[in-house]
Amino acid sequence: MSYKTVKLEINNKIATVTLNDPASRNAITDPTLLEEVKTVFMGIQDNPAVSVCILTGEGKGFSSGGNVKDMLNREKMFAGDQLALQNNYRKGIHSLSKLLYCIEIPIIAAVNGAAAGAGFDMALLCDIRIASERASFCSSFLNLAVIPGDGACWLLRKTVGAQKAAELILTGKTVAAQEALEMGLLLKLVEHDQLMTAATELASSIAEKSRETLVVTKRLLRSTDSLSYADHLDLCSANQAMFHHTAEHQAALENFFNKKSNK
Repeated sequence: MSYKTVKLEINNKIATVTLNDPASRNAITDPTLLEEVKTVFMGIQDNPAVSVCILTGEGKGFSSGGNVKDMLNREKMFAGDQLALQNNYRKGIHSLSKLLYCIEIPIIAAVNGAAAGAGFDMALLCDIRIASERASFCSSFLNLAVIPGDGACWLLRKTVGAQKAAELILTGKTVAAQEALEMGLLLKLVEHDQLMTAATELASSIAEKSRETLVVTKRLLRSTDSLSYADHLDLCSANQAMFHHTAEHQAALENFFNKKSNK
């Protein structure tokens, strides 16, 4: 399929999704961009040929989040009375947030520029974040006299801890890439022209693993949000028993011992 505001490439089990509305700095609340991103990710989720995804942005921004002009003019998703706005959030940006959280393959954010508001939240929903030296991050909601409406409080506390999350959200400060690395928002910081190379190298090392083990392992990582340690271990044992009987596990064991005997 062809899209107006999203680019999709699939190579070697890696899907690269590029938000492609640079004029708005990839404002995720634009109805066309929002729906196209959802369609792309639903397709990736159901594609057995894709084991890992890279999410990035075209132009100077990763994503500016909500379109501030639309907020001012009460247009598009910001149109209507209170009940209409609530439904717009639920059916709009929140439906994307839930989708990204539930995607079962690993997602790497390759943050090429500013990630603000809901755009910052979108980066936080990815499993791993790599950033260009030009990247910046801002939980900008309170700067516009609204609350973090897209999950920032929940996501940031889990990523950087309660105190740092409170600082970022309550001050609405902009964090440069180096500071983001130091506080644990990022796995790696690279030169701008090396961003996609670094993201692809990481994605390739993940894509080498069997898709089935990646999917179940991500479920286990997500389960820590809701399960006790004992319940988590029960989930581990049920899934591990299944994988001990797969052909891929048997092949991996044979390969391990073949390498050992050849040393």
